[in-house]
Amino acid sequence: MSGVKQSWLRRLALPLLAGAGVFAVTGCESGDLARFAPPGIVKYEDLAGDQPVNPDVAQRIEERRAEKGAGKFPRLAETPDEEDRPEKKPRAERAVEMAALVEAGNELAEEVADDRAAAEAELERDLSAASDELKTRIDADNAAAARERREKLVAPDPDQ
Repeated sequence: MSGVKQSWLRRLALPLLAGAGVFAVTGCESGDLARFAPPGIVKYEDLAGDQPVNPDVAQRIEERRAEKGAGKFPRLAETPDEEDRPEKKPRAERAVEMAALVEAGNELAEEVADDRAAAEAELERDLSAASDELKTRIDADNAAAARERREKLVAPDPDQ
């Protein structure tokens, strides 16, 4: 290569390599390489955030970390096969469970309707009569308090 082409290449390549080096050093400073995991592999800790960890899950995490080769990527070829999957429930058993769930849903809907009807009845009550009665009582209390204040503020008899 000629001297002109080499100088141009050096001017371009050196800053790029230096930038890549700085990026690599700052990017790996935490040592958390989980961010390079393939999509779909999410750690429980990332999902939980600040919430406390379920003790059973925490125990499983500790057991998994103690295993030999922990922290390696899972082998997706080792997913459960047909024989490893749990058996399906019989159709009759599923129908019974569905009927029970529908029944529970209907009972809940009835209770909600009753609660809403009670709330509507409460709102339809004539509150103006109760408000007028309360205002009358407040006015009477205010008048009695004013009378007591006037009686206490009466000047004492000068003869005494």
